[in-house]
Amino acid sequence: MGGGVMRGRKWRVAPPRLEPERRLAADLGSSPFLARLLINRGISDPARASAFLDARLAEHLRSPMLFRDMRRAAERVAGALTRGERIGIYGDYDVDGISGSALLVCFFRALGADPVLHVPHRLREGYGLNEIGVRRLAEAGARVMVTVDCGGVSHREIALAQSLGMDVIVCDHHQVSGTPLGAHAVLNPIEADAGFPFSGLCGAGVAFYLALGVRMRLRESGGALPDLRRYLDLVALGTIADMVPIVEENRVLVKYGLREISTGRRPGLAALKTVSGVREISTGAVGFRLAPRLNAGGRLADAMRSVDLLTTEDSGRADQLAVALDEENRARQTIERQMVDEAVAMIEASGGVEGRRSIVLASADWHPGVVGIVASRIVDRYYRPTVLIAIDAEKNLGRGSARSIRGLDVHDALQTCRDCLEAFGGHRMAAGLSIRSDRIAALSERLEAAVAERTQPEDFVAVRDVDGEIALRDIADDVLRDLDRLEPFGMGNPQPVFLSRDVRVLSSKVVGGSHLKLFLGQEGRRMPAIAFGMADHLPEEGERLDILHSPMVTQWNGSSSTELRVIDLRPHGAS
Repeated sequence: MGGGVMRGRKWRVAPPRLEPERRLAADLGSSPFLARLLINRGISDPARASAFLDARLAEHLRSPMLFRDMRRAAERVAGALTRGERIGIYGDYDVDGISGSALLVCFFRALGADPVLHVPHRLREGYGLNEIGVRRLAEAGARVMVTVDCGGVSHREIALAQSLGMDVIVCDHHQVSGTPLGAHAVLNPIEADAGFPFSGLCGAGVAFYLALGVRMRLRESGGALPDLRRYLDLVALGTIADMVPIVEENRVLVKYGLREISTGRRPGLAALKTVSGVREISTGAVGFRLAPRLNAGGRLADAMRSVDLLTTEDSGRADQLAVALDEENRARQTIERQMVDEAVAMIEASGGVEGRRSIVLASADWHPGVVGIVASRIVDRYYRPTVLIAIDAEKNLGRGSARSIRGLDVHDALQTCRDCLEAFGGHRMAAGLSIRSDRIAALSERLEAAVAERTQPEDFVAVRDVDGEIALRDIADDVLRDLDRLEPFGMGNPQPVFLSRDVRVLSSKVVGGSHLKLFLGQEGRRMPAIAFGMADHLPEEGERLDILHSPMVTQWNGSSSTELRVIDLRPHGAS
């Protein structure tokens, strides 16, 4: 096979559970195939399975008042709106913070308010609340400050805001310090005593629940209120981009949010779809096409442009902003490729990762806005928890991002290294940090020890979870309909992956510079396939393969056809 075989990934095929599948299928009136996919996702209770398949806004969103501080938060915001007090919004610069901030800006404007917004500049201000931003909101006349996707550990900045006459409402979903914040209200589902039974909301999701709570409070006074369904597109953006589980509330919010994006009602998203070449909306289109362009503003320049894109009602302005963000994204991709190459060269020059359980790399040539995405690429390649740090030589300070593997809570591991760090925060799979340059070597040693204590050798073998085996002849309309019922896909509900053995390559070629276009055959059935990013694994015509794939329906020139998206491949019979 030209370019070699993808190695080091274990294929873990879920075993059939015939009796539970039969029972669940009977209870749902579904096929055993669909029942198997649900059971593979940990859904075996008929009531839960029914709710999962038929998620409805009116039935499957819990009350915002379950949040411990929601009534207090809603009353304060409603009071500010009624009395004409100015509301300040302090958002994070990633897609979650951007979309949640845009949601609240639009919501408060629809209620006749003139909110003031601050999103920190990644390079000048860094992550989270800072004194400059807090003072700007106060100077603009804000009497209530709502944080979005940040603030959960910002004790000093919250105390400053309160001293400046602003009541603070924290909307966050990151790990907390354990010490109570001095905020007026805290809405954070990850808190042990948050009150809300689903901990998986992203920052935009929490902001949406605040809007729900405020709307419920205002409804008691009567009057026209905005339709919150119009903001579900923004919730879906943040939820998909932040890679939180697409289950329970998030499944409902994303399902209806994708529908809202498809309507094209928001000028900014319509323009963004055009420049990114998106015709059909899916979680993949949002996560891989729309979100990176929204993120590009905050990574390389100013995230306020992305908020402007999502809040403008002017189609011409939206077109200009979308083109600018697309250009920023192209620049980001160039920087990313260069940084990946440099990081790989550094790893290989030091002997690779044999015997290592973590990777810590730093460079004064790296862009701090891109280290997170490059860390993810390094994890994909070497399957080690990775910290990449961009050093500011003048300040003797590094700004870094950590990305983890399935078996390790990287936030927990960094806790043991906290005396090496100036600051850090995040969650199980990702974290951000700042560190003095002379402490980077110590961090590398300490993190290596922390990872070693928390992992086993098998944790460093990437696993492909496979829903089952399927023959090409069995990929028919009923199978595709069942797959469609499981959408939207994402974390917690991955797109189903199947194993097909002894598939013959009828033709193969490289397309788009890095992808494989294949035509495959098995027992008389022939099917087209695409393998993204796998050009260096070009198989020869006539070669027999075992493949992992997801069947999908593609649209072209008004007609539809079934195609396989190949995820992994091996010579037939290889292990």
